[in-house]
Amino acid sequence: MPSSFAGVDLFSSGPHRMMIDRTGRFTLPPFTGPNQEAFTRQFARRDLKVIQTGRLIAASDAALWALSDAIQTRAEQPQTGTLIDNQGRAWTAMTMIDYQPLEPFSRGRVVSLPYRIIYIRWQ
Repeated sequence: MPSSFAGVDLFSSGPHRMMIDRTGRFTLPPFTGPNQEAFTRQFARRDLKVIQTGRLIAASDAALWALSDAIQTRAEQPQTGTLIDNQGRAWTAMTMIDYQPLEPFSRGRVVSLPYRIIYIRWQ
């Protein structure tokens, strides 16, 4: 099963993996903050954040730019959708908020680009 976001396969050109970022609640430790309370205060649940890292692979620079541009467009024009990893795990109501190429194009028999994407589900 290929990975996809909002029903579109953007990542099958190369290897990638997904992990869930910190979860839990936001807290303020004792004796901090304006009132210096002697207990831990809890505020809100953390938003679900999924981080995807991978490598786009193509036969030419132009083809690699097309893959990168398609992901960049999704990040710049946020769309909420289901994120599915290549193991079949699905996260609903996710929004791609950040796409970052991690280094220049690598050239050899193929052209490749490592990247990082952040998705978030606001609570």
